[in-house]
Amino acid sequence: MIGYAPQKLHIDGVSELWLRPPQPEADAAGAAYRPAMLIECGVNFRSLRAGLNHSEERTYTAWLPEGDLAIDWDSAAVEDPRPRMSAQPDPAIAYAPGNYVTTASDFEQYEAELINMLVRTERIKIFFNPVFGLFSSPNDRLEDFLPGIAEAALGRVEPELRQLRNRFELQLEQIREAHPQRTSPQKNLSFESIISHKLHLFESEHRLAAMFSTLAGAVFGTTEPRAHTEVYEPDEAELREDLFHVEQEASSALRTLYGEYLTLANEYDTFEIGLQPDNIQVIRRALLWVPVETEN
Repeated sequence: MIGYAPQKLHIDGVSELWLRPPQPEADAAGAAYRPAMLIECGVNFRSLRAGLNHSEERTYTAWLPEGDLAIDWDSAAVEDPRPRMSAQPDPAIAYAPGNYVTTASDFEQYEAELINMLVRTERIKIFFNPVFGLFSSPNDRLEDFLPGIAEAALGRVEPELRQLRNRFELQLEQIREAHPQRTSPQKNLSFESIISHKLHLFESEHRLAAMFSTLAGAVFGTTEPRAHTEVYEPDEAELREDLFHVEQEASSALRTLYGEYLTLANEYDTFEIGLQPDNIQVIRRALLWVPVETEN
């Protein structure tokens, strides 16, 4: 038999709240209030290592147990009751009967059990890069975190990138200085030969500059030496081979460096941060009446 307000459960010293039905007019007739415990609290996740001090407000609910049964905080009575909570009941909704013997001291015990459960089980996970000691924020997605690692990784390899560029620019300059003496020391170079040499050296300089413009850009399409479209004269075979060798060596060195960069840029793990009892502050606890469908 369903009782009404005068016969409902009352706990001295415990405030009461009522949950409105999702569709009040349609749901009230076939509903009855069932008691649950509501706890609103603030939780603070702190980690000196991660430099994190993150606070959230949480709401937990659990059905009030009957008799000497234990409360079950693993199963929420209502997922998010806040939008539908009211300080007054719906007079059209009765109260479901039950063997409820809960007291104010039981409420304190239920609260302590919730806190213990949160300390044991509640964790937030953030992303962590062990190479650079970088941590994400609690709400960051992995795709939000990885660009920061990539920037740090680029900073790590940029000095080596500059050294490589200087090394191959020096090799190119040595070729520039050496080849006029190799061509034919007994006779002067023709104007066309001089222009041809300069053009080939300019093209090779341009390709090397494109390789080293940015590390990522170099690998995605420009580290492989491009096919030589310019025409070499028969006496320029040695020049062609020297330039091609420099570009091949630069390409191989860049691929190796980019492999190191990728390893650094994609290195991440998850870092878990738990709660301590002092990091859980109860804001409000109440007896929450939840309208549920009654059996016909």
